[in-house]
Amino acid sequence: MSPITVFLSVVLAACLVNGAPTGNNIVAFSAGLTHTISVTSGEVITFDKVFTNIGGGYDLTSGQFKAPKSGIYAFTIHGYDANVDKAMWIELKKNSELLVSISGYDSHSSAGNSVIVYLSAGENVYVQARPNQSFSLFGKADQVYATFSGYMIGEMDRSQSDSYNLFNQFPNFPAAGK
Repeated sequence: MSPITVFLSVVLAACLVNGAPTGNNIVAFSAGLTHTISVTSGEVITFDKVFTNIGGGYDLTSGQFKAPKSGIYAFTIHGYDANVDKAMWIELKKNSELLVSISGYDSHSSAGNSVIVYLSAGENVYVQARPNQSFSLFGKADQVYATFSGYMIGEMDRSQSDSYNLFNQFPNFPAAGK
């Protein structure tokens, strides 16, 4: 089964178990980069164009998402290398913990990744340059390739997230591996 199919299956299963967030329970953001930037070692990347920020979790000034509610969240990152003979290496972090990375080498290479994680209210997720890596990310107002997005799949407390397997509810669901 492809990673995208598994990812969407988990999202669907969470919505079936918990109900999709509605009304004031929706938390979602999406931001992009509208100009090329030089990024230095360990620098947090600030995406300057906010497409949506429901729940107010994304801070345009710091480039960080702060979870307004505890729950299960999905995040995606994409980057577009603007360097010649140099690597772009980006990390998605929860507080200071590495979640996932993306990398590309040489001009016009792009990369993306996604992850589903539990966040307690107030925890931060952000994108930064890998330590000891400096590079440029490409962007233009009419060519937004570098993005950072996330949304809450459903509210859940920490005790549920540590031991809870969504697929226990649906043993015949295709992504359950059966």
